Amino acid sequence: MEDDMELSNLTLLNGDIFDVNALGVIALGSQGNAPFQSALLHDFDRVVMILHENGEENRLIDHMIAGEFRTQTLRVGLSMLERSIITGDNNERVTCLLEGEILWDPQGILERFRHEVIRFEQPLRERVLFVEFARFLHMHVKSKRYLQAGCYMDSYNCILVALYHWARMEVSEAGHYPMPAVWEQVKNLNNSVYKLYEELTISGETMEQRIQLVQLACEFSLMSKMGDCCKWLLDLLRDRNEPSSIEELLCFPGLKDVEAELPFVLRKLASRALIKEMASWADAGGRYPIRYTL
Repeated sequence: MEDDMELSNLTLLNGDIFDVNALGVIALGSQGNAPFQSALLHDFDRVVMILHENGEENRLIDHMIAGEFRTQTLRVGLSMLERSIITGDNNERVTCLLEGEILWDPQGILERFRHEVIRFEQPLRERVLFVEFARFLHMHVKSKRYLQAGCYMDSYNCILVALYHWARMEVSEAGHYPMPAVWEQVKNLNNSVYKLYEELTISGETMEQRIQLVQLACEFSLMSKMGDCCKWLLDLLRDRNEPSSIEELLCFPGLKDVEAELPFVLRKLASRALIKEMASWADAGGRYPIRYTL
C-alpha cells in the first residue's frame, strides 16, 4: 500500500505515467535550501530524475507543465549516474542525487549512492582522485604546448581548467566529495591552489608570466601527488598477472572514463619509474608494442 501511494504521488508530481521499470526516482525543487541551485532548474519548478538499468530509454528528457508547475524529467541509466559521480562530468545529476527528495527507491540504490558520496570513502575516493589527476596532467601538458607555440589565450584556458581539476583533487584529498561549486570548497580549506587561481586571474603581471608561474606550481604538484593519486591504476597493474598494453587497459570500465588522458598518465608514471615499459613481440609491421607493468 505504501509503495502504491508513492507511485500515485509521483504520477501527480511528474504529470506523466510512471514507468514501473524504473529503479528509482528523485525530485529536486526550486524551493530547496541547497547553497548551489542546479542549472537544470532554470525556468523550471522541479526536476525529476528517473533511474533505469540502462540509458537507452526512448525519451531521455521531457518537459511538462501541470497547472502552474513546469517539470523537467531526466531518464538516467545506472552506469551514467555512476560515471557522473566518479568523473563529475555531469554534476547536475550529482546535485539531484544529493539535494533531491527520494520518491521511489525499492532496492535502495539511490540511498546507497547518496551515502557513498557523502561518506566519500575508498574505493570511490581513489577513483575520483585518479580521474582528476589524469585530467589535471592532460590540461597542464596542453597548456605548455600552447604556450610554446605562442597561443597565450589557449594556454591560459587550459591552465585554468588544469587548476579546476587540481582544486577537485585537493578537496578529495581533504576527505570531501568535490561539489559543483568546488572553488568555494577550496577557499574554505584555505588551500594554496586558491591563491594560484587568484594569481592567474587577477594578478597584474602579463598573461605569459601568470601562465608560467602556475605551470611551475602544477609541475611540482604533479611530481608530489603522482603516486598517491594514481594508486587506483597502480593497484590495477599490480593485480594483473602480466604486462598490459594500453588497448587492454582501456577494456577496464574505470579506465574508459580517462581514455584521452591515459597515454599521458602512463608516460609520466614510466618517466618517474613508478611503472615499467616493456616491448612485446614485433607485430606484422616490425613494430614493438609497448606493455606496462609494475
